[in-house]
Amino acid sequence: MGSNRQNGLFLVLGVIVALVGWMFIYPGDDTATTESAAKLMADPTLAKLGMLMGFGGMGALFIGFLNISRKMAAGDGAGSSYANISAIMAMTLVVMMTIGLSIEWAVTEASDATEGARLMLHSAALETPFSFLGGVMLVLLGTGIILEKNFHIIIGGLTVVAGAGFLLGNVDAIDVAGFIGWIGMMLVALALGVQTLRSKN
Repeated sequence: MGSNRQNGLFLVLGVIVALVGWMFIYPGDDTATTESAAKLMADPTLAKLGMLMGFGGMGALFIGFLNISRKMAAGDGAGSSYANISAIMAMTLVVMMTIGLSIEWAVTEASDATEGARLMLHSAALETPFSFLGGVMLVLLGTGIILEKNFHIIIGGLTVVAGAGFLLGNVDAIDVAGFIGWIGMMLVALALGVQTLRSKN
């Protein structure tokens, strides 16, 4: 399998698997509460499947971003310096997905909902660094794409907008920006994945 095809599949399938896992299988919600922990503990098998798909899909997505950034950085083009830092951010996000999966997996095996809720607080604590690192990754990757023009320039612009949304989402007054950033990142991943799959290796 060529590297372009592999990267494209990481991005496209990563988005699809993550969305299905989070939206249709994962029984919890995005709050670090006793009720949320109890939902995960009530059906551990379903919860674990949702986590594997959710965190696993996101991990695959970030591996796709990582590979694209590394390829740009190795090319020593106009956007290589931006892509180099973006690759570091993407690698860190892959690790964070692994940590998040480990913590929430432990929730399903907690002795009671109170202990589960305490563990969920640790999982929720990953949200701010996730938003920051994801925002920096996307802004730098988008800037690199705009400068290098290795993908459609509209994709580069959307990548920058999605990254800015993640960064602004850390401000309480404009937390809706985080949702915009999340949707934007998914669209960027699909667009990059499709264009990568259609390109020659």
